[in-house]
Amino acid sequence: MTVAWRALWQAPASRPALAVAAVPAVVGTLILAALLQAGLTPMVLPMAGGFLLVGPAAWPLFLALHRSGSLHGGRRVLQAAPWGLWALAGVCLLLFLIWMSDAATVYSFMIGGEPGVGVERVLWFLGLTSVMGLVLALIVFCIAAFAVPLLLDRRAGLVQAVMASVKAVFTSPGTLLLWAAVLGATGIVAALCPPLLLPGLPWLAFAGDLLYLEIFPPDRGLPDIPITHQD
Repeated sequence: MTVAWRALWQAPASRPALAVAAVPAVVGTLILAALLQAGLTPMVLPMAGGFLLVGPAAWPLFLALHRSGSLHGGRRVLQAAPWGLWALAGVCLLLFLIWMSDAATVYSFMIGGEPGVGVERVLWFLGLTSVMGLVLALIVFCIAAFAVPLLLDRRAGLVQAVMASVKAVFTSPGTLLLWAAVLGATGIVAALCPPLLLPGLPWLAFAGDLLYLEIFPPDRGLPDIPITHQD
């Protein structure tokens, strides 16, 4: 991760990656302000948690920049990406929409527009939605943690990439669940303070790319069996 942090500032992809990260930083700031202005403060945490579901859909942008080192080169990489990558990104976006719909439904039942809702009920809402979001986030992590770069690099088809990603997670669960926890904690904190997305998104993307290249070295051919160690 330290290597990825240095790469963020030294690699040619650093400046275009920061420019790309500025878009979700601005959008996140506007969404956060809108929720607070509308008096929907309890929905801020579920919205921040949704970053873990939509993040893999944005990851190809940073991977393409990491591969090419420029916005123009990154566009060429994305244009050559297989359909399976966009199908997987679409699934992540769909799960994000389902998650937000479910969180809003739970909010309407548990809190709604009632005045003077107690702290206990808000805590119950946050606890329930956190468990729901954790389950969805773990599913997305298992299927997309390595499938996204495998697809972008055209090293596997959609089904093979997803199977290889799931197998890698279950082959080394301790290490990869720790990485998932880092992703989750960093992502949620950055989403709660959107300016942190500027350095946070590129750092997470570059670090995840380095982890992928370590587990699936480019010179080992197709990832039928992940190259990793048992915990």
